[in-house]
Amino acid sequence: MISMSVFVAGMGAISSPGTGVAESFSAVISGYDGISPLSLFDSRLKSVPLCTQVCSIPEKYRKYYRSLALAMSAADEALTVLPERKDIRLGILVATTVAGISHTEKFYEDLRKDPSLISRSADEFSVHEPTVLAGELCRHTGGCGFHTLSTACSTGLHIIGMGKRYIEQGTYDACLVVGTDALSLLTVRGFASLMLLDPNGCRPFDKRRAGISLGEGAGAMLLTAENVLSRCTRKPFAIVSGWGASADCYHMTAPHPEGMGARSAVKAALDEARTEPEQIDLIAAHGTGTPDNDKAEIKAMQSVFKSLPPFCSMKRTLGHTLAASGILESVMAVNAMCEQTVPPTAGFEIQDEEIGVSPSKAIKRNICSVLKTSFGFGGNNAAVIFSRTAC
Repeated sequence: MISMSVFVAGMGAISSPGTGVAESFSAVISGYDGISPLSLFDSRLKSVPLCTQVCSIPEKYRKYYRSLALAMSAADEALTVLPERKDIRLGILVATTVAGISHTEKFYEDLRKDPSLISRSADEFSVHEPTVLAGELCRHTGGCGFHTLSTACSTGLHIIGMGKRYIEQGTYDACLVVGTDALSLLTVRGFASLMLLDPNGCRPFDKRRAGISLGEGAGAMLLTAENVLSRCTRKPFAIVSGWGASADCYHMTAPHPEGMGARSAVKAALDEARTEPEQIDLIAAHGTGTPDNDKAEIKAMQSVFKSLPPFCSMKRTLGHTLAASGILESVMAVNAMCEQTVPPTAGFEIQDEEIGVSPSKAIKRNICSVLKTSFGFGGNNAAVIFSRTAC
């Protein structure tokens, strides 16, 4: 594999607080509370869960099922920097956990009420398959190949690393990497059954934290080789310097209490980036708000860093968007680096003595390197380092 730089040339986002990177980042940097009672559908739970919901999908995408509509919105924004893509081998990489499940859940209910709808079942249920979403997005964007990944909540970071690899190996000249997930009955009731939903909304790293707040949205990055940059309409946002992946296989749903897998992923990303821990200026943490995850994540970071740099979680603003979270939050983290501003952690108020450290308040700071982490069920761990091009 040839050593080469892979650039973040374009970015896109759609989230509960806004459509587009600018609106979403404005909410993140202000510490906006994006959580509200679930209103998209009836969860049939005893109490209405608190989630982040996208209330304003651009009209031109509304004819598509929800996860695809979110993906298209973020993807099109990221691709605006590359208006002419003739002769560019563009790979499409999609991260998702539910794909079109929210759509098939609704059709299944309709089918139960009206069995004559069975004639439409092949088309309606096909969107249940994640690869169908990737194929549709590839057709929409004019890509020359598509790939789907689903490794729970680490997926959004892994597709960034995979896109980096494909470009380094010469498979593609550029990769559009998109993470997308819509709220669904399966995920809401599933996390409720695990008693992982905080009835008061997620409070990352806070002493009173009691669980996550599910959300929906999409994030996208256009990754390119250097020879594609001359075709872009603006300078690149960042360089993808390093990617680390690990699987600790400690438990089906709980993290390793000492964060061993997380530590391995972070060290691998640092090694690939040829970056020392003290050179990291900001950690955009996974920070879900569950008692075990937050504690394990900080233990992992403290085993790597002699002194923790500023860190934050965006989950109270954006929600836990599952497979979309890693890339949606990466878009925000890269924007924070461009703006030289550390985001606050909405929902945090009281330090947990067992953690011993607090996330940063919103501050101006020289940021040349950002570490983004994401961890998923089954011990899936991912870490990506982004570097400023001008440092």
